[in-house]
Amino acid sequence: MHLFGSRDEGNQGSTLRSRRKRPPSQDDSPEAQADLPSTSWWQMLWVSTARKSPSRFQPCKPIVDWCRTIAELSLTLAGFRLFLAAGLLKRRVGSACWKDLTCLYDHYETQPMPNLASWYFHNFTPHGLMRLMQWFAIDLAECMVPFLLLGFLVSMGPLGLLHDQLLCSEQWFLRVPAKFPGRLVGASVIMTFVFGMFVGGNYAFLHPLAVVSLVASLGTVRGLPVTRRPSPALMLYQSLMPWLLILLLLFAFLPSLRAYAWLWSGSERVGFLEPLMQSDFVMAASGMNLGIPYNRHAYFAGMVHDRKEMVLFADVGDGYVEMDIPYKVGSVGRAPLQTSPLHRRFAWQWWFLGLGQDPSWLVSFMEQLCSRSQTAWAAVENNSTVHDNLDKLKKVAVQMYQYHFSKPGSQSWWERHASGQRMEIAC
Repeated sequence: MHLFGSRDEGNQGSTLRSRRKRPPSQDDSPEAQADLPSTSWWQMLWVSTARKSPSRFQPCKPIVDWCRTIAELSLTLAGFRLFLAAGLLKRRVGSACWKDLTCLYDHYETQPMPNLASWYFHNFTPHGLMRLMQWFAIDLAECMVPFLLLGFLVSMGPLGLLHDQLLCSEQWFLRVPAKFPGRLVGASVIMTFVFGMFVGGNYAFLHPLAVVSLVASLGTVRGLPVTRRPSPALMLYQSLMPWLLILLLLFAFLPSLRAYAWLWSGSERVGFLEPLMQSDFVMAASGMNLGIPYNRHAYFAGMVHDRKEMVLFADVGDGYVEMDIPYKVGSVGRAPLQTSPLHRRFAWQWWFLGLGQDPSWLVSFMEQLCSRSQTAWAAVENNSTVHDNLDKLKKVAVQMYQYHFSKPGSQSWWERHASGQRMEIAC
């Protein structure tokens, strides 16, 4: 079990300091306290355990501390790349509305899976506030703030020496900026943006996955890793696992080098590292979808200004009956649903049809419906008029509609009108 303690300069071991009040002494003087290393909230969690039996703990090997630091910085770089790439793609190759701050005018009703809050944002948010929200989300949180996540660089190498000098400076205008918690502020701003996305729409598991890297970017973990005195078997485990973790981190990180090259220069070429990128080691990682290419964010760089939805119908002898797909926009009287953090993949597939995706899978699905496949009909919301009379099924059909959010005071959530020809399959 690994704990995080603070280093005691007078002892080669590791202790965890307590914040319990004690009588004043000479050690409480400002001069004495200046020599004591600072502790963080994380360290304070383990004070009671350490005070009961301090001899049961010993410092971990340096490789454990290196491993922890590399893991934290790897997640920080992942958060940096994720949000900066999303912002730069919108600015470099995205729709014009990303530059004139008008994308949110249509975003809430045209996003893949709107939720109930989307209707209220679309109808009750003034355009001026929408422009401000977009500036905060894209220009600030995605294009500028990610650079604060790189604040760890100022405490490393030669910059770290300068940073230490500034922290001890007697000049407040040098000391105060040096204490600025860049990573904490940057991660907090981006998490505010991610929370806004979660409230205003459904983006499946994007939010919790993004928050993992942002929590690591907060930079709040301090101290020296310590462990209980291990058995021989545990010592072997602790010796091997840090190196294995570092190897896995490299395996996951190296395919991302092309994305970082694009962020820096607009080109995917990585210079003298090109042979490494062509190696079996990196190609195997890429084949496992590690180091997602930057251009995967292009799905959201091109703004969609019209919502087109394919609607399913079935005829059991009394004319067509509209059939809803779970969680998908369909009947105008059905409110948008909350689905995040779950990924409703089948509903997303229908949304892509409105963008011109190949409908061959839809034709196959309709044929399965005509053959009365239980699996196919289980993917459709239950409608007793149809599900109880499948033996009378005559035709299934799909029709493209253009959707808009209804206005306040309407009896429905959506307004729609037919677009294009209806496609039918006789059963």
